[in-house]
Amino acid sequence: MGQGRDEMGKTIWKAAAVILLAFFAPGCLAPLSSSFTGRSAGGGKVELDGGMVSVGGLIPAFKCAAGLSSKFDLGVQFESASIGGFAKCSIVNNQEHGFSLAGVAGGGAVASGSYFYAGPALSYLAKSFEPYFVVRYNVVHYGEPSDLFGDILWEAGTYTYVQFTLGTIIWATKHIGFDIEGSAFAGDFGLRDFEDFAVPSVVVLAGVKLRL
Repeated sequence: MGQGRDEMGKTIWKAAAVILLAFFAPGCLAPLSSSFTGRSAGGGKVELDGGMVSVGGLIPAFKCAAGLSSKFDLGVQFESASIGGFAKCSIVNNQEHGFSLAGVAGGGAVASGSYFYAGPALSYLAKSFEPYFVVRYNVVHYGEPSDLFGDILWEAGTYTYVQFTLGTIIWATKHIGFDIEGSAFAGDFGLRDFEDFAVPSVVVLAGVKLRL
């Protein structure tokens, strides 16, 4: 009886993973959302991002960063089948007006594998608008093949790609902003057997950013 329940539990978990991957993880991908500006959250401050990514459906995305100093942020990031952490160092950090430039690096776990990314984030704050541009080099690794889809094999290996993100934040107040961004990709997504779940040419995110 106990063995039967264990097998049923495994079957349910496997089915849930299939559904999750089919709808939310169209390939070997790190988080699709970015929302990084060149400005830091600020020493002792917290920055929260919540939104939805449009990629053949809507994927919830959440990010929380804490300012450990005036230029250094540390945070966590959740998105669909991925979870991880990141660090951001604002080399040029204009909190009130003008250009800011930061370096960003993050890593974590994605369904059946792990990911790492790094790159620059550039932004310009002008009154209520803060356009930003982020370039991320992503590395995703799968240690063994996955056959969750039965006759479709997710090959083991390391996949690399570059993500270019252009977006803007519209600040309703000094602490509440509305964020919209679009991302394009280039590189190896590991989609050899996942053509039906291919990433679209542009992925769009819409969300809210809070600086507390």
